[in-house]
Amino acid sequence: MFSRLSSITARRGFRVSSIHSAAYPYNLIRNTAPTVMPPSANKPTAAIQFGAENGQNSIVGWVTGDAQAPIRPQNFIENRQFWPLVEEVMAQHAHVDPELQAQAAFQKTGWMNIADGRNPPPLGRTGNAEDILGCVLIEDKTIMPGSFQPNCAHRPVSADGLFQLPKFLHAKLLERLS
Repeated sequence: MFSRLSSITARRGFRVSSIHSAAYPYNLIRNTAPTVMPPSANKPTAAIQFGAENGQNSIVGWVTGDAQAPIRPQNFIENRQFWPLVEEVMAQHAHVDPELQAQAAFQKTGWMNIADGRNPPPLGRTGNAEDILGCVLIEDKTIMPGSFQPNCAHRPVSADGLFQLPKFLHAKLLERLS
């Protein structure tokens, strides 16, 4: 994949490096020459994005300071246009996510929190507010379509790193971004 990525980026005239971390299971790109910058006084050194497309929608946010530093709240500027896309994907597909369906079968009824994978709570416990992506309504072990409610207290980046969607929803997000 990286050789394909290198050829795409060379044609488009920007420099990227893949981010590989045991703590983050998905492919990310650190683009050190983004064409889209945040409306901020802090000068970013790199865009953190999914995919090689150099557009606003694929940029999760920007890091300031050392371009190779770990992504932390202190050095991260959120792309305010990105998160509504994540919530849209979750609203459209949470009810068919196999992992969430299994959790719904266990819970049976009521509102179920969707935990951020970067810091999942112990089974049967509620996670930290910043680590709850949103919630869905369960009736008779089934997630009700259209019931997703985003959590306004969720933070895309916390001390535990960048947000992590369930695998199915992450794949749907990548489809939406392509």
